[in-house]
Amino acid sequence: MNQRSELQITDAEWEVMLSVWEAEDQTAGEIIARTETLRDRSHRTIRTLLARLVEKGAVDVHVEGSRHLYRAAVTRNECVRSAAHSFSERFFAGNLQSLLMHFVENETLSSEELAELKQTLDEQLANQSQPNKPQSSGKSASRRRKTQ
Repeated sequence: MNQRSELQITDAEWEVMLSVWEAEDQTAGEIIARTETLRDRSHRTIRTLLARLVEKGAVDVHVEGSRHLYRAAVTRNECVRSAAHSFSERFFAGNLQSLLMHFVENETLSSEELAELKQTLDEQLANQSQPNKPQSSGKSASRRRKTQ
């Protein structure tokens, strides 16, 4: 497993990442201004969180003259995938069937969501039964749009 797949981002860092993902090459001040609207955090706290994200490899920083510009080094989808993997390992011993069954049985899903889930599972089953066909990402087009 590479470093990015093991990326652990805290809730507070996630709030900063939401701002970082909004645009490339932002100054710390621009990130702070956007992040402050999410939660009442001090400039110093947000700068600390941003520094941690740089240390973790989630954010890149480069210097242009006297300005430090920040941009995401990982996609939102990579972070979600890492968090989902961590959640699965922690609460379901990595058993994806148990995780999925838990959500299907304990959460309210609309008829449309259930139909989309069924379609995605049917697609995965069809892909597995055809060994020469490349595996899909496991997401329907509409679900991919929601997470990216």
